[in-house]
Amino acid sequence: MNLRDSEIVQGLLKKHGYIFTDDDKEADIIILNTCAVRQHAEDRVWSEIGSYTRQDRLKRGKKQFIGLIGCMAQSHKENAFARAENLSFVVGPGDIGKIPEILENLFQAELSLYEKRIWETDNRGRAEEIYHTNFYQDKKHSYVVISEGCSNYCSYCVVPFVRGNIRHRKKDDILEEIGSAVENGISEITLLGQNVNAYADKSCTFPKLLGLIDSISGLNSFGFLTSHPKDTNQELFAAIAGLKKIKKNLHLPLQSGSNRILKLMNRGYTREAYAGLIKDFRKTVKNGIVTTDVIVGFPTESDADFQDTLELFKEIEFAAAYLFKYSPRPGTVSSKMPDDVPKAIKEERHHALLEIQRKNSKKYKW
Repeated sequence: MNLRDSEIVQGLLKKHGYIFTDDDKEADIIILNTCAVRQHAEDRVWSEIGSYTRQDRLKRGKKQFIGLIGCMAQSHKENAFARAENLSFVVGPGDIGKIPEILENLFQAELSLYEKRIWETDNRGRAEEIYHTNFYQDKKHSYVVISEGCSNYCSYCVVPFVRGNIRHRKKDDILEEIGSAVENGISEITLLGQNVNAYADKSCTFPKLLGLIDSISGLNSFGFLTSHPKDTNQELFAAIAGLKKIKKNLHLPLQSGSNRILKLMNRGYTREAYAGLIKDFRKTVKNGIVTTDVIVGFPTESDADFQDTLELFKEIEFAAAYLFKYSPRPGTVSSKMPDDVPKAIKEERHHALLEIQRKNSKKYKW
């Protein structure tokens, strides 16, 4: 999602005549597009911002603006300026379309670089036109956002708080964007959403949208990220199996194999239901590839809870897995719970799953 947001910002700035450079010392504007899902990612961003010191910038005599955008911007809002005094502007995910106007105001301002600060975090939704700049970092592949935000409120996840509740784009706008991308040489796309298979535009469900995309002339292949088990069903599997251009892959986050932890996470399914979905997918989609996400060390996760995860992990044999060590995120339900699994135990559990996954991944060619 962040990669596509970065493309959107680049496309908007290009339309307004901005030129890009790989040399941050020569740049008049430095924009950091951020994620707030894990603390480690946030720490790296603050460190990066701190590397652009006031003294160095004054020494070069440049009026250099530094912007924080994305989920961290929405999470910290104006408080980000207290954390990083050299920030010039802070813009949340829902307001990235305002960036060209913000930069114009900054450049025209007569106030000093450290007096003029702007933050836009209303998050009232994006204007549709920002998706139609026809700017792509990859000349053959493009990401296409079909929905913004999330309404699941998993107890560990900050996404609903920084990106808002789920909002679906109109199917005609999505198809227009894909058609334009194909005209510009894009032959492969990946549909994006925090929960793509919850998509609905009036009578158009996600499987129906997949069918419409499959019929677009000039498009060679497409896939999607990411699904939620509670909204995954046989209709989706049948679409994946029957459509010609769609990749036979399913990324379906497990997060935990313990029913007790899944309930605390507010995931809305059981380990048995999840295993049943994988069984149905593999039965319907021949040679289908399944990948997943898992969090270890969630508050109160016992040895028995982790053993449940380990056993299910071994049973399913994922082609790939993104494994994370739990870290509390501000504002979430789980952040109010004690982070009581020691770091060493988290590391041990993470390593145990990683070793299994390394062996499983060697069995697949995709």
